[in-house]
Amino acid sequence: MIMRINAFLYRFLLVLLLMAGLMQAMPAEARRKKMPAATLAPRLQAYYDKLDACRPSKALRHAPLIGISTASRSGSLTTPGYCGISIIKAGGIPVPLAATDDPALIEAVVSRLDGLLMTGGEDVAPSYYGHEPHSQLGEVNDRRDDFELALFHKALERGIPIFGVCRGMQLINVAMGGTLVQDIPSEKPSDIRHRPGNLSVCAHDIDLEPDSRSARVLGVKHAEVNSSHHQCVLDVAPGLKVTAWSPDGIPEMLEGYPDLRIMATQYHPEVMVAEKDDPTMLRYFRFFVEECRK
Repeated sequence: MIMRINAFLYRFLLVLLLMAGLMQAMPAEARRKKMPAATLAPRLQAYYDKLDACRPSKALRHAPLIGISTASRSGSLTTPGYCGISIIKAGGIPVPLAATDDPALIEAVVSRLDGLLMTGGEDVAPSYYGHEPHSQLGEVNDRRDDFELALFHKALERGIPIFGVCRGMQLINVAMGGTLVQDIPSEKPSDIRHRPGNLSVCAHDIDLEPDSRSARVLGVKHAEVNSSHHQCVLDVAPGLKVTAWSPDGIPEMLEGYPDLRIMATQYHPEVMVAEKDDPTMLRYFRFFVEECRK
């Protein structure tokens, strides 16, 4: 009797598996016939048909998932769209990450990512690097600081590649024990405007350390960059090194190679990639995506 029941269950499960396989292999048109009938507007029907006919390439099916830090204001999630565009152009899949203070959820999120991109935004709270607030300290976001520091900590623990832009570079330095200049104009005045107000044009030059990974990625030792910041790295964290400077001595790039897969820019290459299709700045993201692919 038990043997007959087992045989029945085996056949039943086999039928279920075959049906599931057939449903998976069934063309989209046939599957749609199983859905409730509806008369769709011609434009919507054509759009659905186009979606059903599209199949991701092998490269896209294996593209790395890259988390992008975001900010939250008044309950709305905001993320620099240029970062996502740059990741897509470089062959990755961007995943905006909503802030949370749940450590278990943060660890679960990071465990699914192939890389982490830390974006620009508010000033990092000086309490995290042991300094009192400067009179010219800008807006801070405690919830975002906590979330991004946790993200970075878990990503570093996993050893996945990390790329930082503007605030992202500053946060990476703070997260590893470094400090910041809270206001360049009052603490390190110069003729160079690091916050000119237009990210679509280059603001100043930088010189790259010739033997750095950063210089090898860009393929140049000198570049023109855009800029929008009033803070910068002061004391460099252990494990990191400055690999580019502006003419007035402001750190413009950090990296952790070869020991740590970390690279960061004080300027905004993502804007130049998204708006100008800048091939030089795109090299950052291609390098980053390839690192994530590994």
